[in-house]
Amino acid sequence: MNYIVFDLEFNMFFKFKEGENANPALKSEIIQIGAVKLNEKLETIGKFDSIIKPLIYKRINPYVKKKTMINTRQASQGTPFVQAIQNFSSWIGEDSVLCSWGHDDILGLRDNCLFFDFNQLSFDKFINIQQVYMKYEGLAKQPSLESAVEGLGIEKTTPFHDAFSDAFYTSEIFIKVFNFSSGAIINWQKVQIDNEIKIRELKSVLDQVTIVCPQCSKLIDKDKEVSKTKKYFAFGYCAVCRLHIRHVSRIVNNSGEYNIISNNSIYNTEEETE
Repeated sequence: MNYIVFDLEFNMFFKFKEGENANPALKSEIIQIGAVKLNEKLETIGKFDSIIKPLIYKRINPYVKKKTMINTRQASQGTPFVQAIQNFSSWIGEDSVLCSWGHDDILGLRDNCLFFDFNQLSFDKFINIQQVYMKYEGLAKQPSLESAVEGLGIEKTTPFHDAFSDAFYTSEIFIKVFNFSSGAIINWQKVQIDNEIKIRELKSVLDQVTIVCPQCSKLIDKDKEVSKTKKYFAFGYCAVCRLHIRHVSRIVNNSGEYNIISNNSIYNTEEETE
């Protein structure tokens, strides 16, 4: 069994001109894939690095350019995603475990594969190396990749925020902390499906929450409601205390369990719902 330690860089929407809008079906588009292949002894047996030509967000977001040093010209000369992901899938081979630092990259990989209708990549075996490192160090808060590199005394030879460099650093961390526990490998696809079902169930009850004045504890009527992906806002007015009240409910993930947390607060009517 091989371990595919990968990292991705993404481009996202930026309003360069009035009238431009993000594509709601793909919020982040992959512009670089970097990966290191390790064998069962955690020896490096392969490397993968590819710049991806963006098809949805063709101009590189200024923030992304500053962070990754990838500009629009470089990206435009890259490999189209479908061809690149086919190359990556072939390079991965059979009987491999996808590994990354945190869940963001595997989620982004899955989303891009769905958007571009590529279904040849398996997401049934995955290791979150960040969690492996946290368990190794006894950490409660999620550390950055750079802090983990520094904590393990790994030499920093290339800049961070390059997909291949970050994949290399992540593989070096993995080699140092992985104890070959089978419990580290999860069926990410099944877990993701279960989580999405749970989130839909929780979203269906978000608007059933009540607003309570934090000063007098009186139930108050809702004057306005705003729903977002994992957030619900409701607004009301307490006539007793003469205060405007904002209710916020969020769907949060606490150690793998999704729940709703709620808060009622006094607010200025000019405040935004962010």
